[in-house]
Amino acid sequence: MRNETKRQNFNVTPEQDAALLRLRDGLGVSSVKDAILRAAQIVTVLARQTSHGGTLYIQTATGENQRLVIPELEASAKGEWLFLTERPHPWRRQLFLKGKKLPAATVWTDWRINGGTEAEIAASWDIPLAAAQECIRYGEANQDLLRLEAEEERQRLSEVGISVLPDTSRRHR
Repeated sequence: MRNETKRQNFNVTPEQDAALLRLRDGLGVSSVKDAILRAAQIVTVLARQTSHGGTLYIQTATGENQRLVIPELEASAKGEWLFLTERPHPWRRQLFLKGKKLPAATVWTDWRINGGTEAEIAASWDIPLAAAQECIRYGEANQDLLRLEAEEERQRLSEVGISVLPDTSRRHR
């Protein structure tokens, strides 16, 4: 019996190549091929756990359990929202208001930072009150995902030389 293999061949950008090398080093394997295969095995196990309703946690150096959010593995929430929808994006998984390029997180963040009633937030964004309420519910329910995506965006901007520091002068609820 002959061992059948399939050759995989694809182009990568310099940034992707650097990411693959970091993956290789991080997994402690000898080749990029081994890193890709090992990462695929790890993601398959994680996806299996989350698809059955499991939640991923990591233990911090202080022994505290912290929820691990991997947007690509988070369950899709398409059906539970009337005003919110997914938009194609290479790495963002947060929802947007239907018919607008407005992330629900932006409305939620505005409400958290600037205060005001839900009706005032709806008026300031020119959206129905029910849509503003849905954005707020979504933001409250998905804080881990939104924090992770904000960190990802800061890292990506930093890699191209743009510094984004959080504004700590504003009060939070």
